[in-house]
Amino acid sequence: MSVVAVTWHDAHSGTETWCAIKDLDTDPAIVETVGFLLPTADGGKPGHLTIYQSRQEDNIDHVLHIPEPMVQRVKVLFELENNLQNREN
Repeated sequence: MSVVAVTWHDAHSGTETWCAIKDLDTDPAIVETVGFLLPTADGGKPGHLTIYQSRQEDNIDHVLHIPEPMVQRVKVLFELENNLQNREN
């Protein structure tokens, strides 16, 4: 079970009210998300990076599916299984 930090571009509103087309926001909405990675082979959504916050046996909560083309960077913070095994020994 990997804990990852994901930097990705989100869809976002271009304006808060009426504006001239030339004044539209052209910058990406950059989001940073940290959570547990759920690989496609383990149930993650195909074509997406699936992240979740909490797990209880076979149940997960606060699931986020980020479309792969929106992902800019993934950094593995740590592998939970390795840390748990080290603590048990």
